[in-house]
Amino acid sequence: MNRENHRLADLSLLFVAVVWGSSYLATKIVLADVAVFTFLFLRFLLTSLVMVALTWRKLVKVTKQTWLSGIIFGLFLSGIFISETWGIHFTSAANAGFLISLFVVFTPLIESAVFRTRLRAGIFGTVLLSVFGTFLLTMKGGYQFNTGDALILIAALLRAIQMSVTQKLTEGRVMDSGALTTIQLGVVAVIMGIFSLPSGRLPDSAVLSLPFWLLTAYLAFFCTLLAFYIQLIMIRRTSSTRVGLLTGTEPLFSALFAVWLGGERLSPQEWLGGLLIVAATYFGRHMEAKNRMGKTTAAAVKDV
Repeated sequence: MNRENHRLADLSLLFVAVVWGSSYLATKIVLADVAVFTFLFLRFLLTSLVMVALTWRKLVKVTKQTWLSGIIFGLFLSGIFISETWGIHFTSAANAGFLISLFVVFTPLIESAVFRTRLRAGIFGTVLLSVFGTFLLTMKGGYQFNTGDALILIAALLRAIQMSVTQKLTEGRVMDSGALTTIQLGVVAVIMGIFSLPSGRLPDSAVLSLPFWLLTAYLAFFCTLLAFYIQLIMIRRTSSTRVGLLTGTEPLFSALFAVWLGGERLSPQEWLGGLLIVAATYFGRHMEAKNRMGKTTAAAVKDV
């Protein structure tokens, strides 16, 4: 990728971080009306229907490998959303924000193991700085580990594994990203539909609530469909570590939306944490670009 493509990729991934950051507040409002699995089923059903309408011609032509990869990605995504949503239900938002950000640390570790590469000290240093920034941003009081924390930790680990597995299964293979995304989201919709059966029908308040449907549509189309489609494309074009570093700014945007729309206030310590996350992301991008440029130069010299 040239410099302009890298810039476009970074901006796209930052957009993903922004919409994911906004999803916490939106999800909290929506869950006041419906059960967790019912909400997740509606969210992914809407997303899947749109994707099927856009990609059905490609779906009938995809290979068995694409279907298998999509199913695997869908299983990972189901585990992530189940663990994360129930985790937030059982723990505080501060603990959840800190623990979910650990996927930024897990990603280069998993990538190093999957691709059998040596973990660069500089990259590890930047993700640790990002986690420390998230700690300052989200940890407002004492810390106690509970069931919700464990679920969020599982979600963070699954996020990191999903990124590396996605890159591993799609690397060097011709796969249509739209069809792959449709299969992935469809698998999640089916799983959430099965789990939502005991919850029964939607409550009347949710059916009649315009804000409920607007927020659900926003979460379905922007925070799910568009966000995961962008992430899938960028993982195939750049490294999962770079993707992890950029989407790792999600807690910062989550805090900004909480202040802007949720009426919350951030202390100087929390603002410092947010700035550290931005700084860690910038240096991580710089080191990743420098490393890839060095590899390209070395390969050119070898060819000569």
